[in-house]
Amino acid sequence: MHHRPDAPPPSLRYRPELDGVRALAVYLVVGYHAGVGLVSGGFIGVDLFFVLSGFLVSGVILREVDQRGTFSLRHFYARRVRRLLPAALVVVVAAAALELLTSSVATRAGFVDDARAALLYVANWQFIGEARDYFATVESPSPFLHFWSLSIEEQFYIGFPLVVLLALRWSRRPVRTLAMVVGVAGVASLSLQVVRAGDDPTYAYYATDTRAYQLVAGIGLTILVRKLAGRLTDSSVVRLGTPTAAAGLVAVVLVATSLVDVTASTRGILATAASVALVAGLWVTPQGALSRALALTTPNYLGRLSYATYLWHWPILLFLERVLDARPLVLAVLGAVLSTALAALSSHLLETPIRRAATLHRLPRMVVLSGLALSVLAAVVVVPPVLDLDRRPVVTTTTAGSGPTGIAALDRRVPDLDLVAAKADVGELTPTPCTADEPTACVQAVGTGAHVLLLGDSQAAMFTPMFYALAADHDLTVSTNVQNGCPWQADQVNERAGNDPDAQAACVDARGTFFDEVLPLMDVDVVVAIGLSRSDAYWEGLLTSPGGPPGESLDELQLRTTRATAAAIRTAGPDLVIVESIFGTEGYGITGFDPIECLAAADRVADCAVQPPLEAPAVDDIYGVLDTEAAGIATIDLTDVICPDRPLCHPIKGGTVIWKDRDHITASWFVKQREAVWRRLLATGLLA
Repeated sequence: MHHRPDAPPPSLRYRPELDGVRALAVYLVVGYHAGVGLVSGGFIGVDLFFVLSGFLVSGVILREVDQRGTFSLRHFYARRVRRLLPAALVVVVAAAALELLTSSVATRAGFVDDARAALLYVANWQFIGEARDYFATVESPSPFLHFWSLSIEEQFYIGFPLVVLLALRWSRRPVRTLAMVVGVAGVASLSLQVVRAGDDPTYAYYATDTRAYQLVAGIGLTILVRKLAGRLTDSSVVRLGTPTAAAGLVAVVLVATSLVDVTASTRGILATAASVALVAGLWVTPQGALSRALALTTPNYLGRLSYATYLWHWPILLFLERVLDARPLVLAVLGAVLSTALAALSSHLLETPIRRAATLHRLPRMVVLSGLALSVLAAVVVVPPVLDLDRRPVVTTTTAGSGPTGIAALDRRVPDLDLVAAKADVGELTPTPCTADEPTACVQAVGTGAHVLLLGDSQAAMFTPMFYALAADHDLTVSTNVQNGCPWQADQVNERAGNDPDAQAACVDARGTFFDEVLPLMDVDVVVAIGLSRSDAYWEGLLTSPGGPPGESLDELQLRTTRATAAAIRTAGPDLVIVESIFGTEGYGITGFDPIECLAAADRVADCAVQPPLEAPAVDDIYGVLDTEAAGIATIDLTDVICPDRPLCHPIKGGTVIWKDRDHITASWFVKQREAVWRRLLATGLLA
C-alpha cells in the first residue's frame, strides 16, 4: 500500500557545500592517522561522515517516497553497489599488493581475515572479535583497519531502507512512525555507547549498535528539515543559519584537536552534536558566506573525492611510514597528496563511468548480485593468495635492517626460515585459573617431583612449553598462572591493557585472591615469576596501583607491590624464584625493530643482530634487594641463555628464530635451552 507524505517535501537539490564538509572530514582523518599531534582527535572526521551519511541517504530515500509514495529497494542497493564497491575492491587488492612489497609473509598472513571482512563489510565486527584496539600502537597495523567505518555505513545502507519499507507498509503515517523509531533507536544507541565505553571501549568504538546514534542523528535532521520545509526560508531561521554553521564548524575543528582532552567516546558525542549544528546551519543558509566558501571549486572537488581518498589514505600512509623516516606533518602532506591523486584517477577512470553507465542503471538486480559475487570472489580467490605468498618483501622498510652490521661471526646469508611459524611461536596462557574451590584447575603436568608454578604475563607465556618439557624430563608437576598484560605482582594494574576488557577480566580472575586464598591450597614448592620490566618512563601513569599512597613514584610502586607479593607467596608456603627482566630488540621496553620483518628483508644475519642493553632496569634492582633480604627468594639471569654470543646476539641460532617480535622470545628457543635454564633453577638451591 502506497502512502503520500505527511508533510511537504523539503528542497533536496544537490548542495555543493556539503561536499566541502566531506573534504574537511577526510583530511582530519588523514592528519590523525599520520600522527600529527595537533589533530590528535582527528578520527572524529569519521563521526562527521556518519552524520552526513545519515542525513543525505535518508534524504534521498524520503524524496523518492515523497515523489512516488514508495521507493525501489533494488535501485537503491544497485546505486550503493555502483558507488562504493568498485573503488573498494581495487583498494583492497592494491593494499594486499603493497603489503607484498613491504611485509613478510609472517605479517601478511595475519591480514587475510581482515581483508575478507573488509570485502564483506563486516570489518568492524572482525576487529571487535580480535579485541583490536583502534588507538593502540602496534607493530604491524592492518592495512584494512579503516574499513571498520565503511562496514558500519554499508550495514546502515542495508538496514535503514528495510525499516522505511516496513513503515510504509504497516503505518498510516509512515514518516511519523519512522521518526518515532529513529528517536528510540538514537536514544538506545547513545545509551549503549556511554555504557559500553566504560566497560569495553573497543566494542564501543567499533560496534554498529554503539555507533548508530551518529547515523540516526543525520536521519533525525532530515526528518526535521522535511517537517519544517515551509519555514526554512523565514528570515528568523535564516539569520540563525550562518552562526549555527560557524559554531558547528569551530566545534568540529576544536574537538579534532589536542586542546580537548576527553575520552574517545565523549569526543565522538561532542563531534556528533557539532556535526549536526554544522550541517543544519549550512542547509538553511545556502547563500551564506560559509556555505559559499565550502562550495568553492577546490573544497567541493576534494569532497567529491573524499570516499576514494579515505579508501587510499591508510594503506598509503602505512607504506610511507615503512619506507620513509619522516616527521608526521610530512607524512600527512605526502599521504594526502598521494591518496587524493589516486582518488582522482579512481573517480575519472573507474567510479564515474560505472555510476553513469545507462545499461547498469537498467539492470539493478544484476548489479547487486554481481557486486556480491565479486566481493566473495575477491575475498576467497584473489586476496588470500596474495597475502599468503611466501616471498621476501621487495622494498626494505625503515624497521627492517635496523640491527648492527658488518660483524664477521654474523656475516652469513639469512637462511630459509618459516617466519610465519616464528611469528606465531608463543607459549600458552592459563586457560582455567585455579580457585579456592578448584585449586588444581591450573595444573598442566603431573609428576612425582617438585611442584613448580609459573606466574606472570606474556613474558611468562614464552616459557610455558619449556616448563612442560622440563616436567617430562625431570618428572615435575607444573601449574601456571599466566595471562597477557597481567603483572605477576598483586595490586599492579596495567592500564595499557585497559582497552582489552577480556584481558583485564582474565587478570582479575588470575590474581584476585590467588596469593591469600588459593596458593596455600595448591601444595606448590616453588613459584617462578616472570614479567615485563615496566620500569621506564613510558609506564608512568600506565602502571598503577589503586589504593597505593598518593604521589608514589613508579619505582616506589614497583618496590612496594613486589615486596608485598613476594611476602604473600612466602606466607602461602612456596619459595620464589624471580627471573630477571628479558630484553627485546631494543632494551627492556616495548619498542625496537621487528625481527621477523628484518629477517624477511635482510640479506645477512648481521643486519638483524640485537645489541644487549648495557644496564638492567630498575625493577631488577628491586628483585636483587629481595634476594638478599629474605630467605626463600632467589633471582636468576637468563641473558646468557638468550644471547650466548655476546657482545652481539644472534637473531637466529641453529635454524631457530630467537625473537618473535620486539619484546618476546620464541617459545621454541627456550625449549631448546631448557637444560641451561634448569641448571640455573637448581643453582638457586630452592628446587633441591
